Amino acid sequence: MSTELTPKKSGGTDVWKIVLIVIAVLIALSIIGPLLKAAFWIVLIGLAVVGAATLLFRRS
Repeated sequence: MSTELTPKKSGGTDVWKIVLIVIAVLIALSIIGPLLKAAFWIVLIGLAVVGAATLLFRRS
């Protein structure tokens, strides 16, 4: 049985690792978010163009 009363020191680097992971995730989301929004609008406009072309140029 141990009678040592001094608390174990937790590594200070663990906290910094968590902070760096959170920062990396936030940076990744800030980059990926606008890219997904731009891709959505490009697809939407593309579908509108294809739909308009189909309606205008189809042959009966």
